[in-house]
Amino acid sequence: MPDIAMGVLSQNGTVLLARRSAERKVHPDRWSLPGGHVEEGEGAETAMCRELIEEIGVTPQRWRFAGRFGSEGPPEASVIFHVYHVDKWHDQPRLVGDEHTELRWFTAAVIEKETELALPQLTDMLANLAMRETGTPA
Repeated sequence: MPDIAMGVLSQNGTVLLARRSAERKVHPDRWSLPGGHVEEGEGAETAMCRELIEEIGVTPQRWRFAGRFGSEGPPEASVIFHVYHVDKWHDQPRLVGDEHTELRWFTAAVIEKETELALPQLTDMLANLAMRETGTPA
């Protein structure tokens, strides 16, 4: 079963989401987190750091494990997602390559109403991280 590592950048009560390109086979034109496949012999944390550099041009400097969940799909297409909360990084997030078409900071309130999330399992996790950032009870 493939593993995907993703990073949640947060600041000032918001989290950063990336809109997947309309040409992507899976979840085209949906909001998701930057991240990607864990390569053979690579740990999920290492993969998350590599993917954030490759996709949005930032180097994570401080992070913690935020959660793990499986995809909601047929067993042959099952994937395990590893999510890390990144609260310190180097460089400014920007689009790198063609995997994403837009980056945007989202508040908890907007995330809870956002209907274009690629992975609905992320809704509560992202809203909780954004609220924790402002000190609002989750």
